[in-house]
Amino acid sequence: MVSSVASTLLSTVKEHLSQVWLEFALASIAAIFYVFFSKHAAAKQRKTTLNSGENSQSPGTENAAPFAVKERYVAQHSDKELTASQLILKAMAQGRFEEGIAMMQKAPFAIRRVPTDLACNLLIAATKFPRAGMVEQLKVLTGKISSPALDLAIGETMKAQDFESCRRLHMISGLLSIQKSQQAFVALAKAHASDPSALRVLVEEASTPLPISFAQTVLESCTHGDVKDTSLTAAIYQKVSPADAALLRDELLEGPAVGSEGSSALDDLCHVNYHNPQSCKEISMRANDIRSCGKNGDLQGAIKIFDRLGSLANSTLILNSLLDACVECKDVEKAIKYFNQPGLSGLADVITYNTLMKGYLAIGQEGEAKQLLAQLSRKGLSATRTSFHGLLNARVNAKDFPAAWKLVAEMQSTGVSPNAVTCSILLKGKISTHSDVIRVLSLVDAMDQPMDDVLFLSVVEACIRTGRLDLLSKQAEKFMNQDGASSLSASTYGSMIKAYGQARDLKRVWQFWDQMLFHSVIPTSITLGCMVEALVGNGCALEAWTLAGKMRDSSSTRDLVNTVIYSSILKGFAHLRDCEKVMALYDDMKSHGIQANTITYNTILNAFAQGGAMHRVPPLLEDMKTATPQVEPDIVTYSTIVKGFCNAGQLDRALSILNDMKTSGKYAPDEVMYNSLLGGCAKEHRPDDALQLLDDMRKHNVAPSNYTLSMLVKLMGRCRRINQAFTMLEDISKEFDLKINIQVYTCLIQGCFNAGQPAKALALLEKIVEEGVVPDSMTYTVLVRGCVQGGLLEKAVELVRLAYGRGPTSTKGTPPGLNAGCFDELVCALGGPTSDNAKEIVAELGDCPAAPSGKGSSKGSSKGSGKEGSAYGGMGKGSGKITGRW
Repeated sequence: MVSSVASTLLSTVKEHLSQVWLEFALASIAAIFYVFFSKHAAAKQRKTTLNSGENSQSPGTENAAPFAVKERYVAQHSDKELTASQLILKAMAQGRFEEGIAMMQKAPFAIRRVPTDLACNLLIAATKFPRAGMVEQLKVLTGKISSPALDLAIGETMKAQDFESCRRLHMISGLLSIQKSQQAFVALAKAHASDPSALRVLVEEASTPLPISFAQTVLESCTHGDVKDTSLTAAIYQKVSPADAALLRDELLEGPAVGSEGSSALDDLCHVNYHNPQSCKEISMRANDIRSCGKNGDLQGAIKIFDRLGSLANSTLILNSLLDACVECKDVEKAIKYFNQPGLSGLADVITYNTLMKGYLAIGQEGEAKQLLAQLSRKGLSATRTSFHGLLNARVNAKDFPAAWKLVAEMQSTGVSPNAVTCSILLKGKISTHSDVIRVLSLVDAMDQPMDDVLFLSVVEACIRTGRLDLLSKQAEKFMNQDGASSLSASTYGSMIKAYGQARDLKRVWQFWDQMLFHSVIPTSITLGCMVEALVGNGCALEAWTLAGKMRDSSSTRDLVNTVIYSSILKGFAHLRDCEKVMALYDDMKSHGIQANTITYNTILNAFAQGGAMHRVPPLLEDMKTATPQVEPDIVTYSTIVKGFCNAGQLDRALSILNDMKTSGKYAPDEVMYNSLLGGCAKEHRPDDALQLLDDMRKHNVAPSNYTLSMLVKLMGRCRRINQAFTMLEDISKEFDLKINIQVYTCLIQGCFNAGQPAKALALLEKIVEEGVVPDSMTYTVLVRGCVQGGLLEKAVELVRLAYGRGPTSTKGTPPGLNAGCFDELVCALGGPTSDNAKEIVAELGDCPAAPSGKGSSKGSSKGSGKEGSAYGGMGKGSGKITGRW
């Protein structure tokens, strides 16, 4: 038993030693040959790299030259003879990083540490060629990449001035728990010089005390660069050693003049005794403790620390920390108490006032905050942007833009120039007037620092909201020409593409798309969706399909092409009623394994309904049933099929679909479906089926709308059952408390004429006027033509005068007039313009214009009923013929 265990242990140890030895041998040989070849055979290395990368689909192959020798060495052994760790190293050495990472995911403990040069190449490849899902894949490397590898990668990116890749390395280092050296911290601080949030993260990551070279780099950005972050400056001074703090202070005071925020941060330091390192260290530590208590909601703890400080509490830094803790804990009264203490009031600086103003604003006491702002100048202190920004934000949130602009003018009068934060606050209020947008953009143009991504996105939204795409084009060009333009996010590109797509400016749409790709910004599925929608919305569905195909064929963007993208393109082909293209695209989806969803199938069904291809419906429904997972039809599916059969003149099949849906019990028919069915009844002159559907609506508690009633009235008029139409309208209006609109009444008037009852039609006009319903141009057109058809020419002339506001009673608002052609029909019926009967009306109204095109053809209240949404249907199109119009 013991010997068996010993034997097993011995064999295991041997196996592990063999793996370690082979890994060590590979790494050693690779290092030796790399040094030799890098000095004596650079050209040969490049050739080897290209040859080894010809068959590789993964990025980073161009960086694989140092591993060419190792690859040949390992190639002498078959893959079956190699261990898991050796196989992984072989894949990575050949530049097949994704394959190597995939193998590591299956055997996460196979590699204890990735060799430095190999890890460097892998990190650079990850930043140069980011792919969807790469972040999750890289997590398997956590704890397996050394600090020197990160240093090498950061050095390469900084040497190439590729700050974006350097910033990505920072993100990856945090993800993979790679320890950063002092050299790495300094380089990353330079890469993040314009990003205060990232700099703050770096300061928090660094160990205490901060290395002075790192502190100097960050302080350079905080005081002389674009960041101007006083709280970050204070954090740095709290984390450096006392001796370094004094040195840094002297350097800054001797250096170039700094802004107001930078000088106020230095003022904090003037109250610290740098000649007493112990005192300096104690104050910095206690100030940090007080702020920490405030952030944790422990105001009592902060006050206890303050009380224990004794004479050391007489420091601006301590006072500001305590006031900040009071404000964090929403105890402004206590902050005022300490602010007014005789022993502390003399320590107040501009940060003290700004902190107290922030507290007043947090509890809605804007007046007190304004008083503090006024006190600053009387105390001999200069207001900073922060002093104004809190009040500005309050006025913008209150939508009081005149007061906000007054504050901006006050800022400028005191010598404080607006910056990106100022402009972002103004734009945050969603200003909606062109003049306000232009005023903000003038501030943006006057800034001495470039726009950042956040401000530019706000500018984009404001220009889109106000429809000023001309201003957006100018600002976009300015932004792209400044430093850092490559960091513009994919979502911002998507917003601009969407806006210009809606403006039907495809030239600009393509410019932004090409610009995004030129700057190596990887689009998201939303960005691609905006681009596809822009093309589809402008009738370029085929171009959208071509673009989606290119994105799908690229390994880096394949995952972006999803069901939503295909559904959008399908919608474009459906709108064009191109059923052949719809089916070709659907087949393309299936061939590439993209699962269609309910929206996809409904879009295809709508194309069949509009294109008259209802014979294609059964096979598509079968596809829905056999899909994995099965796609269930919804109410839109049923409504679309019903509408298609009604349009095709197959009412019985539509009614069968209705019965099937009710039998399944999953969905209840809605108004849209009933309206489609009633339209089918009208098309096939089946009034009894229509009345049965009306009863069915009552059973399912579906209230009819005016659009529903207009179709019923038209149907009854066609079938000369006008009396039944009157009764039906009266009953429904009472039952559902529905106010009949002018479109329904106009249909009823037309039905009266069709039934040979002109007197009833004219009496109906008097009734609707008494009810306060205003006739429109279609109403008068139907009345005049009906009277002309019935030989009631005098009444027709009277109605024409009423239509143009020349009747015995004045009309409310602008007279509606008549539709085009109607007046000419009356003149013709009177004997022509030269006849005695027509001369008077021609002289009086001959110059009156016809009603604008489309006037009087309201869409009623139908929901999503497409072209059937017009309550007037095909009424009054100018032929003068009334009979059979229904």
